[in-house]
Amino acid sequence: MKNITRNEIRALIREILEKNNDTNHIGDDDALISSGRLDSLDIAELMIYLQDEYGINTANSDPDFYNKLDSIESITQYINQHN
Repeated sequence: MKNITRNEIRALIREILEKNNDTNHIGDDDALISSGRLDSLDIAELMIYLQDEYGINTANSDPDFYNKLDSIESITQYINQHN
């Protein structure tokens, strides 16, 4: 499997946020889910992307799963560790 870069995730997150008219700056460690910047539909879009592009099973029973995907940095690390 291929590794992903922060730039690829940043571009995806920007695209999702722009659909919600959120054009504010986003840093690599800024909270996405816990801050409410990503809503449930945005999270679903992210999960589908991870499944389709990286074969990552997002039907995860880990209660801490969404915390592991709460920033550009954490998403990048998660994909590269589970890829």
